[in-house]
Amino acid sequence: MSVSLSEVFENDAIKAFGFALRLAVRMNNDYASMVELEYVEEPREFAETIKKFLRRFESQSRRYEREKKRGGFRPSESDLDALMKLVDKHGVRLVRAALISHALVRSPKEKIEEGEEQ
Repeated sequence: MSVSLSEVFENDAIKAFGFALRLAVRMNNDYASMVELEYVEEPREFAETIKKFLRRFESQSRRYEREKKRGGFRPSESDLDALMKLVDKHGVRLVRAALISHALVRSPKEKIEEGEEQ
């Protein structure tokens, strides 16, 4: 199986879930989601871990919306479908690596907000 890393790392679903994981860790100290994801090896385990993450993230998002009086970010249903297709096509390890990597980097918008040059 020839794997195109850019096909996985540049995928919009990976970016959406990676961003959600970044928010969960940075704003809510949800390291449990990252740790759980780190040790997943099988597709069914991955699906269960994503379910647990989304359940926690939904709770965090609702609290954010109540406190800030504005909408919060959530990955879409199509992002979820695309994420699972990537797992089927490329395997858990690569998708997991891409998600965690996206969670740990700063976006260009974050760099601008922090006053750094791109």
